[in-house]
This record gives sequence, structure tokens and C-alpha cells, in this order.
Amino acid sequence: MNKPSVYFVGEPTEVSHHAAPLQDRLKIAIASPSDVVRQANPGDLAIFYSEHFDRFRDCCTKLKRNNVATLYLIDGILEWRNAWDNLPDEVACPYTMRPILAHKAACIGNSQAHILNQWGNSGKTEVVGIPRLDSIPAQPTPPRADREFRILVMTAKTPGFTPTQIKAVRQSLQDLKQWADNNAQLNLTDQSPTSESLDVKIVWRLTGGLEDELGVTNNLNDLTGTELNQTLAQVDAVITTASTGMLESMRLGIPTALLDYHNCPRYVNAGWTISASNHIPSIVAQLAQPTPEHLFYQQTQLCDALQNTANATDRLVDLVEQMLSIAGQQITASPSPDENSLSFPEAILKPAETLSPLFSHQQLFPDAAEFEQKQLIEVQAQLAHSRREISHLQSKQTQLRAELDEAHQIFKQIEKHPIAGPIVRVRQKMLGLMEKMGKRKNKLDGSSPIIEPNPLNSNVDPTTNNTN
Repeated sequence: MNKPSVYFVGEPTEVSHHAAPLQDRLKIAIASPSDVVRQANPGDLAIFYSEHFDRFRDCCTKLKRNNVATLYLIDGILEWRNAWDNLPDEVACPYTMRPILAHKAACIGNSQAHILNQWGNSGKTEVVGIPRLDSIPAQPTPPRADREFRILVMTAKTPGFTPTQIKAVRQSLQDLKQWADNNAQLNLTDQSPTSESLDVKIVWRLTGGLEDELGVTNNLNDLTGTELNQTLAQVDAVITTASTGMLESMRLGIPTALLDYHNCPRYVNAGWTISASNHIPSIVAQLAQPTPEHLFYQQTQLCDALQNTANATDRLVDLVEQMLSIAGQQITASPSPDENSLSFPEAILKPAETLSPLFSHQQLFPDAAEFEQKQLIEVQAQLAHSRREISHLQSKQTQLRAELDEAHQIFKQIEKHPIAGPIVRVRQKMLGLMEKMGKRKNKLDGSSPIIEPNPLNSNVDPTTNNTN
């Protein structure tokens, strides 16, 4: 029996960068949809990078009918506008992924698989990751010594799917450009213990001709991912519309803000969000000096959106090989199988270990010296001493309350005394009049009167300011 073939469906210009991570591990043929339909045999496997257009959807349907295993390799995030807000005459199928046509879908992360399962794809999703990112070390770029703050502003491959969406994206970019034109320097005096300013530089990476409308120099020449990786290594922060690029930025630990004027639900979040022009100054300042809690939140979002703990290429190769094996066994068991008879288990791959970002008290609460302690025995000794001090304070508080109660009883006896009582009551009336006069004066000149407390008023507990 001939070894089954693996096809990557699409033109070389469309899929070469998607297929590249697999070509050293599997024998893959890149072919157009029509060629794959003509060449593939039962038991072979075809990988799709898209199910949006009819040439791929028709191809997938025909291959399944011929018992060719099919796999949808998802390379990007899910985005609300693309899923739900297309034009009525949009060329792409409005029901893409609802459901997925292929036998299996390789998802980039757990949250994506969860959403697709809710869309009617339970049993089809496998969490793989993004294989093309395996060759890019997830290491933050070390800070530079210069005084320049570089912000990459970028848009997704398709900036919008309707005129209204494109208008909103254009407006958000114009607001950013206007802010940058008016703020050549970012003053960090209010955010830093020391007076400090940075020269702001915007690096534009725009699609859909938006760079011409804004009149800016575009730094976009390649959409395969190679150029973006090089650009990310040269910037300090990223502001982007919803795109897979935001995950690549977050993966490198770069403070990343989502530029979103659309007011629609988000399937993937960043550490910061700009949804109106008045958000820009404060968000940019925060990107320049990100707080530990913001960076921690950014990492939690990344962990949900991107499988980044195991090698994605290894998982994809494993998935392909197991699908080929399962398909081959079913073809062998039934020499004349019915059309579209291949079936696959709900979960082929073992779940990858999910490592949430470390919740570091020392980083998230730097002002609390207690979290800086590294020696357990010292911490235990300090805790024991603190509990001892609390016990002493509680005993002292009990003693003081008892003395206060005793004083109240003495004051009550004085009030009842035939000679001292009237004197005490006159003094109380005088203090009451002085308090009223002080309040009137306060209303006239706006000052805050100093009211002498009345220790002889047995109806007031001076420890609580509450009436007994």
C-alpha cells in the first residue's frame, strides 16, 4: 500500500509560510483546491488554512466525500466583526466555522477551542498553537539606554469588513496621529518619582491603504510574519486593532493596547484598551510605565488565547500522523467504504500543560516589605511576633474600654450630685451653644470649626462617635 499523501491546500503565495514549519517533518505538497481534489486518494490528508471562500469549502466537501481526512489549521484569532458583522453581499461565507467543515480544527489556544465548541464544533477542536512561532524565542527585548519611546501602531490584514468599520478604524488612527503630532515628548513627571521625559516615535504598520489617507510612512512590506517579528524587536509598546499580531507582541512581553472604537464583544483581550480619543494620553503613559498588575493581566489573557507552553509544530505533526493512522485503519477495515465515512475521536491530542503566569506577591505588591522576605524561618518569626503584638494590643484595648466605662459611671454620679450636677449641666449647655455658633460661622466663612469634645456627655462614646 502506498504511503498516504499530505496536501496543503492553496496557492504557494498563500500558504508557504503556513506550511514551512511542517516541511522538515512531513512530506507535504502545496496544491490548489482543484489539484488536491484531482490528486488526493482515500486515506490521504488535506490541510486548509481557510474555510471562508467557496474554492476551499467546495474542495473540503469533495475530499470528505472521497474519504480524504481534512484538517483546518487556524492561524489567527477569532474576531467579532469578521464573524458576525459582514456585508450582505460579502464574498466569504457568512457561516464560516459555524460549523467547521473539516474533520478536525487545529486551534491556537484554549479560549478559541472553547468558543468554536460553542459554535457547534464539539469533538472537532484540538489545541495546537501557532507552529510558525516556534522558531521565535519568547524572550522580552532588553530595554535600551536611549531616551526614545517607540510605539508600533498596526492594523489587521483586513482593517474592516464594512464601510462603517473602516471609518471607525480610520478615526482611531487619526486620533492617534493627532496625539503624536501634539506630543513629541512624553512627560513622565506625574508617573515617575523623578522628572523624566521620552521622545515619542510612532512606527506605522497599516493595511488597506490607510497609510495614504493618514499621510504617514508605512513600515509594512511583508505579511508572512517575518517582518513583524523584526519590527517587534525594535519597539517598546504596541497599539493594534484586533489581530494575531497582538498575541505575538504579548508573547514577547511588550505592553500591548487594543485599539477598538467598534464597541463590540471581544474574543481576545489585551492588557490595555483604547476605545475613545480621550483614552490615548493616559494609556500611552501606562504603556511607557506598565504596572505589574497590568502586565500580569496581559499574560493571563495570552495564556488563554495562545497555547504557548508546548511546541506547536510537534503537536501539529502528532495530530496529522494520528489522523492519517486512524483514516488508514478505517480504509483498510472497509475495502469499499461509504462516501464520507471517516470519523475521528473527539480528542486525539493529549491536553498540553497549561502554565498560568506566576502570581508574584513581591512583583505585584512592591510597596509591602513583607513580601520581600526570602527566608521562611524569618517570615515565620515575624508572623509570630506580629500575632504576639496583636494580642497585647487587644488586651490593652479591653483595659481601656473598662476604664472608659468606669469613667462614664463616675460622670453619671456627678450629674446626679445636688451641687456638682447643676454646674456640669450648665457647662454642657455652654459647650452646645459654642458648637452651634461654630457651625453658623462655618457656613458664613467656609472654615471648619474646632469643636471641643464633651467628656461629660454620658450619651456619647468618644471611642466610636456613636450615640449609646
